[in-house]
Amino acid sequence: MPFIIGTPTPDNKILVQSVSHIYGIGLAESRILCQKAGFGDDARGVHVTPEKSKLLESLVDNTDLLVGADLRRFQNDKIRRLYAIMTYRGLRHKKGLPVRGQRTHTNAKKRIYFNTNVV
Repeated sequence: MPFIIGTPTPDNKILVQSVSHIYGIGLAESRILCQKAGFGDDARGVHVTPEKSKLLESLVDNTDLLVGADLRRFQNDKIRRLYAIMTYRGLRHKKGLPVRGQRTHTNAKKRIYFNTNVV
């Protein structure tokens, strides 16, 4: 089972879907990366050699996208900044309530109050 940017790619799963499991890479970007690396549409995790794995990692590194732990860190820093300047959105994140104007009368009742993982 090869690892690409810290994400395991199962041997029996189609490679395009496995690469899309990397945080920050969607299915369309995954298809493009696999085509650039020379994999077909039916390639699976078994077909990934260590050289091809390094090629995929270098292709992902050369894109302008933040992926994996870097993207998570960037998003958490944005949320921490919102809370630090005491914005409405930051307080909603802190309380675990909907942030983008969703209703709370009938929905969003089971969210954890004071989510400690984010802030």
